[in-house]
Amino acid sequence: MKRFGKWLLRVLATAAGIALAVFIVRYGWDWVNGSVLGGKYKRATEIISHEMFKGGEMTSVKYFDQAVMESSTKALLIGDVQKVTVPYAYEIGLGIQMDRVTVEAKEDGIAIAVPKAKMIYDSFQVTGEPKVSDFLYPLSESRYQEMLDAQAKECREKYLSGDEFLNAAWEEACALIRAQAEQWTGEKELKLVFQKGE
Repeated sequence: MKRFGKWLLRVLATAAGIALAVFIVRYGWDWVNGSVLGGKYKRATEIISHEMFKGGEMTSVKYFDQAVMESSTKALLIGDVQKVTVPYAYEIGLGIQMDRVTVEAKEDGIAIAVPKAKMIYDSFQVTGEPKVSDFLYPLSESRYQEMLDAQAKECREKYLSGDEFLNAAWEEACALIRAQAEQWTGEKELKLVFQKGE
């Protein structure tokens, strides 16, 4: 009877060991992922969110153009009565509003919603002496300013009218956030998933 009892205990212990091994294999990674990695992602999310909130605006790309603006006014039968050429430089910075970035911890990573890129700043400057030929139609200050404003608007619309430059700025903003997140958190292998936000 004692032998049977010992044998039964061995069978039960072996069965319990097998059941425990199966449980660990089946659920162990989920526990590690949820408890250990999940905790890491949660802490990283808090750090990234804090840095984003205090970040203000991020300029992710800059574009710089130099050219000469030309404007002419024609009169019937006479031709050009006013011709103006002005060298200029135009610069625009595109990027994102960092406090509109949302960061959410997931079980297997961090989801980051980055708002669409927008114009952060632009500048239009005359870089040389304007050349004016206006013997028959004198150039007024207001007309000259209208020309400059129209050229500045044309330059701006080149970068804002389509998606090409704004999408490039968004992609670069995501790359900058990824690099910054690694510095802020001290983690080199964070799984970050970026998506377009509002």
